[in-house]
Amino acid sequence: MEPSSLLLAAAAVVAAVFLYFRHRFSYWARRGVPFHAPKPVVGNFGDVLLGRKNVPGLLADLSRAFREVGYCGIYSFDKPVLLVWDPEMVRQIVAKDFSSFHDRGQPFDPADPLSQTLFALGGKQWKNLRSKLTPAFTSGKLKAMLPLMRDVGADLVDQVALEAHGGCEVDMEELLSRFVTDVVGTVAFGIKCNCLRDPNSDFRAMSKKLFKQTPASVARILLTTVHPKLGVLLPFKWFFAETNDFFLNLMRDQVDQREKTSVERNDFVQQMMQLRAADLADVDPDNHLKVTTGVMAAQAFIFFLAGLDNISNTLGYILTRLAGDQDLQDRLASEVRRELQQHGGELSYEALKKMSLVSRVALEGLRLWNPLGVVFRKCNATTRVGDVVVEKGQMLFIATNVINMDESVFPEPQRFDPERHTAEEKAKRHPYAFLPFGEGPRICIAERFALLEMELTIAVLVDKLRFSPGPNYEKEVEIDTRAPLPKPKNGFHLQVTERI
Repeated sequence: MEPSSLLLAAAAVVAAVFLYFRHRFSYWARRGVPFHAPKPVVGNFGDVLLGRKNVPGLLADLSRAFREVGYCGIYSFDKPVLLVWDPEMVRQIVAKDFSSFHDRGQPFDPADPLSQTLFALGGKQWKNLRSKLTPAFTSGKLKAMLPLMRDVGADLVDQVALEAHGGCEVDMEELLSRFVTDVVGTVAFGIKCNCLRDPNSDFRAMSKKLFKQTPASVARILLTTVHPKLGVLLPFKWFFAETNDFFLNLMRDQVDQREKTSVERNDFVQQMMQLRAADLADVDPDNHLKVTTGVMAAQAFIFFLAGLDNISNTLGYILTRLAGDQDLQDRLASEVRRELQQHGGELSYEALKKMSLVSRVALEGLRLWNPLGVVFRKCNATTRVGDVVVEKGQMLFIATNVINMDESVFPEPQRFDPERHTAEEKAKRHPYAFLPFGEGPRICIAERFALLEMELTIAVLVDKLRFSPGPNYEKEVEIDTRAPLPKPKNGFHLQVTERI
């Protein structure tokens, strides 16, 4: 081909790309929706791809220019996304018009068994599996799981006391991460991980790999959200093959062992085995997800994944705030000891449910730390939401972290105040102004488990130990912007002494 022809062809390609992006990036302007001007190719997510901000932090920044409006248009790469933080619009999306927004827009890869999770499934497959899994998180099932969690809680107290011996400062980020790994490992996979006592255990090493994000993996997550087919075709995966093999083999080994020995435990594995054994025949095969060992592993895996850093870092943040408020910490300890005395000295399910201040502290930690910060939804049928007509196929990001820091909802939003969560205060605000686990039919299925785990951890720690600021204490915790979700940049360093 002649050089002149090559130049013409190249110019044509450049012109075509320019016209494509100009049209794509005019989407919100053509609809009269307030929006942020995008950058070429990356849209509004350049800072996330460069590691300058995490997604919740970016969305909070993008909302500021239109805070009073309650929504705005943004672009994830070339894809228009509606960013929403108005509570009434949120109610319409996640509950009132749920039939139009029932999917998260997170496709699963058929070649990747661990991607077939309740979180990613949509439509009738999600509805079918959700109805089968819901009984695993009833009060009765949680009560039966509590002794498993309580045993690990006792190990945590012992390990914290051991590392704090002699007045040493303790990094609670690392200890709580190992603790949560042990809790979810025993409940989700039915094994004793022993990460608290052995930080180099295989299970701990594998759990740490799950949260090692690269620019390529972050790009794939964003692309998969807005361009499912393109995201699935990309060569880099969400998780390494060895991670998939590890958790799949773990589930197979547990199932085989229990079937051979007829051993039963009050854990999630047992619930999944009972689900697999049940008659799940469906007259419409498109609506039915066959419960294979891979599907069982996928549900235990997402349970495990969602319960790691999200819970451990929220707990670390709570302890940091308690270290700076000794009066609140003492009131917590008094409540815990009072209820323990009234329940025979045992930290039972009933005792925990009586600890109202413990519960409010957990909720306030979730409000301020907000481990997720964003809820994803995909429009399944063109619907008007507020003043915006949302077209079929449109992605929506609900910025829950923005609502949590709204001064009109939570006065002095940066202040740690558990009294925001009394029944009287809840009645004063919009019912969709605080969504730590989402809301509506797709609310996190393990919400009650997560709260129980947090409440138990707070109770066992403040009953035995006192937390105070140490030499490396940060009153305002600095966030690691390279992490995909809120994570402390420098850990949670606290001075710990035994409580008398």
